[in-house]
Amino acid sequence: MGNSEKTKMSKKKRNILISLSALFLLVAGVLVYGFVITSSGYWLIAKFKGDTEEQKLSYSSAVETIEKITDEGFVLMQNNDNFLPIATSEEEKAKINVFGTRSVVTLFNSGGSTATDVTNAIKLEDALQGSDGNFELNQDLLYLHYNFYKKGKVTIEETAAPKNRSDSEILGEATNLILPEVPKSAYEDTSLYNDGKTIIEHAKDFSDTAMVVVGRGGGEMQELSPNDLQLTTEEKDMVDVVSSNFENVVLVINSTNVMELGFLDEYPSIKSVIWIGFPGESGTKSLARILNGKVNPSGHLVDTWVSDVTSMPAAQNYMKLEEDGTFAEGFNHYTNAPKAVNPLTQKEEDIGYFTQMHEGIYVGYKFYETRHATDESYNYEDEVVFPFGHGLSYTSFEKEIVEMNVENDEVTVRVAVKNTGDVPGKDAIQIYYNPPYTGAIEKSTVNLVEFKKTNEIQPNETEIYSLTFNVEDMASYDYKENKAYVLEAGDYEVMLMDDAHTKLDSETYTLDNNIVYNADNEGRSTDLQVATNQFEDAHHIDDYLTREWNQNSRAFTGPQESDYIATQETLDAITYEVPTDKDLGLTADDMPKYGQELEKPIMLSDMVNVDYNDPKWDEFVSQLTLEELTNVSGTGAYQLLEIERLGVPRTLQPDGTMAIASNVYSGPIMGTEGVGVTYPSPGVTASTWNPDAGFLMGTSVGTEAQAFGYSGWFAPAMNIHRTPFNGRNFEYYSEDGVLSGKIAAQVVKGATEKGVITYIKHFALNEREHGVRSTLFTWSNEQAIREIYLKPFEIAVKEGGSLGVMSSFNYVGLKWAGGHEGLLNQVLRNEWGFKGLVVTDAHMYKHMNPMQMLYEGGDVSLDVMAIWMGGANNSKIWLDAANDPATQINTIKNLQRASKNTLYAVSRTWKMDGKE
Repeated sequence: MGNSEKTKMSKKKRNILISLSALFLLVAGVLVYGFVITSSGYWLIAKFKGDTEEQKLSYSSAVETIEKITDEGFVLMQNNDNFLPIATSEEEKAKINVFGTRSVVTLFNSGGSTATDVTNAIKLEDALQGSDGNFELNQDLLYLHYNFYKKGKVTIEETAAPKNRSDSEILGEATNLILPEVPKSAYEDTSLYNDGKTIIEHAKDFSDTAMVVVGRGGGEMQELSPNDLQLTTEEKDMVDVVSSNFENVVLVINSTNVMELGFLDEYPSIKSVIWIGFPGESGTKSLARILNGKVNPSGHLVDTWVSDVTSMPAAQNYMKLEEDGTFAEGFNHYTNAPKAVNPLTQKEEDIGYFTQMHEGIYVGYKFYETRHATDESYNYEDEVVFPFGHGLSYTSFEKEIVEMNVENDEVTVRVAVKNTGDVPGKDAIQIYYNPPYTGAIEKSTVNLVEFKKTNEIQPNETEIYSLTFNVEDMASYDYKENKAYVLEAGDYEVMLMDDAHTKLDSETYTLDNNIVYNADNEGRSTDLQVATNQFEDAHHIDDYLTREWNQNSRAFTGPQESDYIATQETLDAITYEVPTDKDLGLTADDMPKYGQELEKPIMLSDMVNVDYNDPKWDEFVSQLTLEELTNVSGTGAYQLLEIERLGVPRTLQPDGTMAIASNVYSGPIMGTEGVGVTYPSPGVTASTWNPDAGFLMGTSVGTEAQAFGYSGWFAPAMNIHRTPFNGRNFEYYSEDGVLSGKIAAQVVKGATEKGVITYIKHFALNEREHGVRSTLFTWSNEQAIREIYLKPFEIAVKEGGSLGVMSSFNYVGLKWAGGHEGLLNQVLRNEWGFKGLVVTDAHMYKHMNPMQMLYEGGDVSLDVMAIWMGGANNSKIWLDAANDPATQINTIKNLQRASKNTLYAVSRTWKMDGKE
């Protein structure tokens, strides 16, 4: 019996030991994964740390920056009868009835990689009721909206306000695109009060002024159909009820995507319309100050607002539209394309999508204004509700051109601006040009070329401003005959305009002979290499829009049935064939030196002020071993590699166009929890029409970056608002490349001066979400590519000096943008003079070949999956290629080039000596 008991005890002990061992192994595994394989353990620890004094200071400064931007960026679109501003004070508060779910669940940001924590963002009702607004709000209406949003119940019982929404898949929130509204029946309900009156009757007793807020969200992998950009049935009911019952209605638009506003003509009681985009952390206070006149609005639209979003030719070629205003199933998929395994789902899925940009250069106002000027049958007033560049003020201005001078191929326009109203205010000076048209090269009749925001001008005072641009800025790209930029002979009308439609004054510049900016003419002055065709394979089907406005062209009909069958050339382009050294004509004499031990090691601190073209960079890079070379290119997921022996610091670089902040993807990889403030959407920064606002944001982000230990930032994003359908339009600036580029360039410049690598993205032609991660072929002619889609990036490089670029998921013609030699080497580096690194977008999809990236001009892989799985992934692929006799020479040469580009950028960050 004793032996039996001992046996039982030993079994029990053994089970305990086994359990403890398993627990130990589990804990050890978690610790290894959290602190060795990834940095997620450090991230979790960091979440419990308080903010440092430096971080608190950067936060306070950033909030001030937000409000400076929103003060100038919100746009007064309509103000009939000069209804606004509304006089109010702390002693005698003006009363307002506020309607709309978006009034209590305001969109401060939207979803995806740029999503932020908006928990502490200032709620709209708090801003209105606070000292900035001094408005008294109808509390019953607030409770009605609170209850309906939270519980779906129609009641005015007192309840807490709903929490702010982050609208992010990454942060675990469901989509926030369109929210349900309080039903019409609620406004007719007589049971909410004991007196038998409806809530509308009580509201009318409270005030004759009402505000309606409508909005639209967005996010990665989302599109907004034409239906989504119209008022929903519930919203129509709300607008109808409110407009029918109140004499004075203010409509606030909380959307970065253009919405259809043709209904405004139906409701004369809608006196005022204000666009706020996404206001960021504290921008709602600016809305309050604009409503009461503490701030005189001076923002101007960055897009053309139309009555029917399907009227733009780009709409028909975005994705196939059904008659009911939804996108057709399939999202423009090639029916004969193969399938591929999605690395995220491990399921076989369709690949091979396309988008045909048959509108050519006629994007946004360039279509509407040119059509208006050249087609007598076109009814502009029926189509355009508010033109590009439109914006009202509480004062009035007179503007005229004082003189125009042309000297040394520069045009200088001097403009007098007089405040003819009663209150101080700012205005935007907008200079456009109308070039001669022969039909050889397509041209818009209206082209923004320069702009400036005035100072605050006092009533009855006049200020004079000089605006300068290069004559060559008026050149058009001729991809057919000269394959170069061309200034055709004739009259160039330089126009001072109130917006893209309203001309105030003009002067004429006459050119006697054509100027072709080719090799014979040394190209444009701002290009280091003469610009010539690099995207001929993107041309595809020769059916691009001209001023003939042929209604049977694909610009108006969309793709034809045959377009859905990919050519063999297109199918072949899905697979990249890695060339051998022999194919490239490389011999043993071309093998570079690597892994050298110099007599005196060169540290990165020795390279801080060394010019990019100095041979010393080759000597520095020659010290890197093959493993280090492959890891420099492979360690791009929210960080760049640390090489302690050469003094290369670890570079932390989170995502986000509206904040510099870690999230549940980047935080665990970086091992930190630094979360910056949420800035206004880039469209709001652009709508200031003030490059200084961009610079202010850039320096503010740079200050935050230093406080959090970040020295890179996956931003700004500057794709074009080609249509209002893109779910990521909230991350981008405008439908116009010049406006986008000049604002973004200053964001870049501000952050770069603070020692932060900005990754301008998504380079390039990433103007659609559906299919872009599944081999999306983007077809366009080279004129549109250069004049519309590359323009913001060109300006951000040439004027902003960005040290980083993020390539895009899509193909440009027959080549993936992340491995496109013409895009990344010929245009970006050789033409524009870019010095720095090109990182891929999330490198996790089948068509994103790492060898193609390396061989064709990319530098660093944003290899997210490698980090999470603790593997080498692309680094292993490159190491194998570097050890393969068939590919080793070209692989090593390109790895060294990539390391030079990357470490050059790192040497210019604030972490290096002399940069803090």
